Amino acid sequence: MSKTRFWLIRHGETEWNANRRLQGWLDIPLSAVGARQAEQLRDYLQSSSFTAPVNVVVSSDLSRAFETARIAAGHFGHAIEANDALRERCYGIYEGQDWHSLNAEQAGSQVNFRDPQQAIERGETLHDFAHRITQAFEDIARRYPGRNILAFSHGGVIDIAWRKASNLALEVKRHEPILNASINQFSIDQDMNWQIKDWAQAEHLEIPALDDIL
Repeated sequence: MSKTRFWLIRHGETEWNANRRLQGWLDIPLSAVGARQAEQLRDYLQSSSFTAPVNVVVSSDLSRAFETARIAAGHFGHAIEANDALRERCYGIYEGQDWHSLNAEQAGSQVNFRDPQQAIERGETLHDFAHRITQAFEDIARRYPGRNILAFSHGGVIDIAWRKASNLALEVKRHEPILNASINQFSIDQDMNWQIKDWAQAEHLEIPALDDIL
């Protein structure tokens, strides 16, 4: 059965990652650290350690992901497809705020981002975000059956792909971090069955990567 294989990569670090501010749809650029992480990723993808033929490169249209793709995957010679369906979750009025102060586990928290049905003013529920991301990858799989895809996106997107490929509910707590410029592999077959392959690969990074700040 034909499978579309994905290498899903989180963007390099931004200053807002370092300051633990919630980014969402705000178009925050890579920091100098993030650009260096993208270069380290490029070096790995050009090395003998990465042998898969790459057929397609897609990216979120937000600059932190698209610039990571441009730096890391330009040598493959493919035009980068900008896809706004691969954007991070929209956090509406909470974007730009300190992540720690918004954590549902903190006393007096305003919002529980892990509740699938929690309404987000001018933003997306977790349920709606998960549906968008699932559809985005399945649409890509239908357009490129049996192909190898490099996809550059965001921490929240990788979280949803991990849950879908692992058949885990949105409420299940994830204990492993999602690192900047990490590589995560899964496949989708022609019947839209997802299968996890390899996850959280970050050995190519010399600069410590920050986790989970979206």
